[in-house]
Amino acid sequence: MSTHRDKELNHPDRTKRMSRGYEINGQWYFELRDGGQKGPYASEEEMQAELDDFIKSHALMNQEN
Repeated sequence: MSTHRDKELNHPDRTKRMSRGYEINGQWYFELRDGGQKGPYASEEEMQAELDDFIKSHALMNQEN
């Protein structure tokens, strides 16, 4: 039987929303605002770095509009 551990990570972005990271069977993912997900990542640190980059790139795109 596979185990599922759901770990919430709270990291405020510029809109004061909370991001959510989670682990399933040793693989890390994060949820997108539109309901999608990104991953898997091998570690929590790798997932968090990708999430930080994702948030920064979207903030830059919003500044350009």
